Amino acid sequence: MTATPRISIVTPSYNQVQFIGATIESVLSQDGDFEIEYLVMDGGSTDGSVDVIRRYTERVASGQWSRGCRRIVMDWVSRRDEGQSAAINAGLRRATGDILGYINSDDLYFPGAFQRVVDAFARDPAADFVYGDGDVIDEHGSRQWEWLSRPYDHAVMTSYHFLWNDFTNYVLQQATFWRRRVRARIGDFDPAFHFALDVEYWIRAGAAGLRFCHLPEKLGKFRMIAGTKSLSSPTAFWPDYLEIFRRYRGGGTLGKFFGFYYYNLARELGGDPLRAFEEGARVFERWRDLPETERSALSRDASRGQALAHVLLARDRQRASADTEARVLLRRALAGRPALALCPLACGVLFRRLLGRRGAATFDRWVDRAIRRYRRARFDYRYERGH
Repeated sequence: MTATPRISIVTPSYNQVQFIGATIESVLSQDGDFEIEYLVMDGGSTDGSVDVIRRYTERVASGQWSRGCRRIVMDWVSRRDEGQSAAINAGLRRATGDILGYINSDDLYFPGAFQRVVDAFARDPAADFVYGDGDVIDEHGSRQWEWLSRPYDHAVMTSYHFLWNDFTNYVLQQATFWRRRVRARIGDFDPAFHFALDVEYWIRAGAAGLRFCHLPEKLGKFRMIAGTKSLSSPTAFWPDYLEIFRRYRGGGTLGKFFGFYYYNLARELGGDPLRAFEEGARVFERWRDLPETERSALSRDASRGQALAHVLLARDRQRASADTEARVLLRRALAGRPALALCPLACGVLFRRLLGRRGAATFDRWVDRAIRRYRRARFDYRYERGH
């Protein structure tokens, strides 16, 4: 890294006139001993965003922007592109900084974030990535909840489990920065991913042996509002995640992941497993060019997942006192896969039947408390300081 490091930030933007100004200011107002190169890659906005971007660029170029760092260079383009990943990649290819990152056009950086990142990289020359904590905010900028992360764990990043599925994607993109050498090692963001392009990049980096440094300070703000990809659907991210699991775990190992996919899809579709299986089959379209042996392995995974989804739905119906429906769902699950009766979820459903309604309620309370303790001890421990 040079004596005066340069931080290159890319903002992909499309029709975000309500928020783009605040995003730009959160970049340009960073104070510290560094240079900022800021590239806004607009996808051809028609809502006035371009006028906002142009005004800030002109203020920086004319010296009217009162900077708190060594130097600021800002540039922008506005033209149709192939989506978010294409815009980010185009910007990063133009970037000349020692440290890279991107911020979406409705998200923000905390004041002082860049200097904290520069200092963290200086302290640890072996670190390839530095990522921090942040806040999830609403359209008005009010905090909805804290996002407190923890050290990188590749096994968790490539997993999904009913006890801790909320915690597998804990690297806050808005608080993540990486050295220039990372692109030379693992390349660009993969345009095959629409919803999980950032997660796949972190996982690809971890698989390549790159080093992540978690900085337990707030660096970014993630604006979660209606219309964003994160709130588009409870299952929108799942096809991307299944592809991630396939790449980094391999076909033949994804039965559990298919089970939770079908289960969540069925919940979104009113509890109908057959509709969920039909809808979920679309994920195979992205795998049509895979070798036949791998597609066959994925099909077997999907079949195992359907049985597990029936168990999960049976548990839900049992908890809702719909015992007849629960029995039917469990029977379907065990008809093709009797060994599934030995899995903890199925054992729980069977055990609740033996306990009766009152005993099952007591059992559920005990299980819920045990899960909360487990999650608190292993994943949610950092939140104790503020709650």
